[in-house]
Amino acid sequence: MCGIFCSVGNNVPLNSFNIPSALKVILKNRGPDVQDEVVIDYGFGKILFAGFVLWQQGESVQKQPVVEDDFIFLFNGDIYNTSKPEYMSDTSWIAERLAECRCEEQNILKTLKRLEGPHCLIIYDKREQILYFSRDALGRNSLLIERTRNGFQLLSTSHIEDKKISLELPPLGLFRVKLNDLNSCVLYPWQPLNDYSAQLLRNLDLAIGWKTAVESPMSPDWILNCNPAFSYNFYDFQYIKNDVNLFKNLIDQPEIKDTLSIIHTLLSDSIKNRVRNMAPFCRLCMPKLNISPPCRHAKLCILFSGGLDCTILALLANQFVPVNEPIELINVAFESVKGQNISEKLWDVPDRKTSLVSVNELKQLCPERCWDLLEVNVTRLELQQHLISRIKHLIYPLNTVLDESLGCAFWFASHCTHSTARVALIGSGADELFGGYTRYRNSFKRCLGNDLEHQLAVQNELERDWQRISARNLSRDDRIIADTGKTARSPFIEENFVKFIRSLEVYQKCCFGFPEGVGDKLLLRLYGYQIGLRDVVFLKKRAIQFGSRIANKKQNGAHQSDYL
Repeated sequence: MCGIFCSVGNNVPLNSFNIPSALKVILKNRGPDVQDEVVIDYGFGKILFAGFVLWQQGESVQKQPVVEDDFIFLFNGDIYNTSKPEYMSDTSWIAERLAECRCEEQNILKTLKRLEGPHCLIIYDKREQILYFSRDALGRNSLLIERTRNGFQLLSTSHIEDKKISLELPPLGLFRVKLNDLNSCVLYPWQPLNDYSAQLLRNLDLAIGWKTAVESPMSPDWILNCNPAFSYNFYDFQYIKNDVNLFKNLIDQPEIKDTLSIIHTLLSDSIKNRVRNMAPFCRLCMPKLNISPPCRHAKLCILFSGGLDCTILALLANQFVPVNEPIELINVAFESVKGQNISEKLWDVPDRKTSLVSVNELKQLCPERCWDLLEVNVTRLELQQHLISRIKHLIYPLNTVLDESLGCAFWFASHCTHSTARVALIGSGADELFGGYTRYRNSFKRCLGNDLEHQLAVQNELERDWQRISARNLSRDDRIIADTGKTARSPFIEENFVKFIRSLEVYQKCCFGFPEGVGDKLLLRLYGYQIGLRDVVFLKKRAIQFGSRIANKKQNGAHQSDYL
């Protein structure tokens, strides 16, 4: 996962126009393979571009920024579902497409609306002195925007400093700023703005001090609504306690079976793209580049609580990783806040127990694979030291107790000492798509209306979470995991998979007439059962902050953290 940086400043002396050393260290952690900088004088001021590249695709490392006659280009991300030569990196391929646009705005829009995959980009039209920047519509990769004394800057991750206004750039579309007028901006949205996205735009305008005009939506094909293709309803089926054939009977229903078949195709394709598109070297062998024989260390890890989502990812990933390479399953546990009895194992937290159960299932289903369960044990002293010195800068500008807990859990997992992987699969999005959180069940139970109103209450809660998933999780997790030179990839948050799952009715994905561990994420549980999982498909949902014991349920996750 690359680190990109762009700073625009009016009336700035050249000798003071640079990246602060502390920030440069953080950006280099994201992109340790090659770095470069370019400074342009545009008449009214200066603009600095810097790229810190983590090599994942193409035959060789592509240096950034890419400088052409008419434009300068910075890119962080992965592009999928497109025809691209394997020897080319995504950065060089998009740069070629942009060169064909000849800096004509409509051509740039047509190019960007066809891109699928997690990405952020910055384009500078040198001739017209226009800066374009965007995040993909699902907001999977981080891009921050900060107001500075003489202008503004865009960057993958930041470093906490006084008197600085920072926020995550909302993933609303392509922004355009003319450098001779930093008081105005134009947005070409991915889709029409709703109340939530319009408020994000107002917050941006207020923070940066400009006024944004909204143009016509780009409307990529995958983002358009499609009509539901199935009519089954989970609430039509009766739950009988201890019925060992419940899942089998549900799967045998023709429409449910067809739905699961589509899920298998889409999710398998998503995982295949995210597993196969990576450099042929692990973290240890990468600096050598000329090793022989080829690197056979683990290049893929899965941040592994042992729950349903990550175990499904592991089982499917097994199909696309060479059989003679290990797959790392990284599980993190934190020292208990209250301490434990001497007779108890110190790291025997719920997620550790679950991971042992689930890895045994994987070993039974795929005995030829080396499943490397890496146990990360974190003391409270280690947690506090790293949070204060390093992690808080990566979580910034977020600042809640929940951000602290989740950010620290992912940071220690991805920084596992024994891990050689450069790509980490994570289960983000599964709960928001399939109805996994307890609050969805609570919204169903609290509703006093008819059946339709019950389903609408759950749907509204699901939609609310989906709208804010980037701001709640994805940007922060990208900054956290990339800090160790790993690329976080979320197979559940893939354009075609998202489109299909969101086309289903809420009663076709979860059923709160069934108990916990069955009805929540019921459709995904059925899929896990269909591909061979048994124990894990009946596990109750447990949030990572509680399963790893980094937090306790008495804390209010929405409160501001003392450390952030």
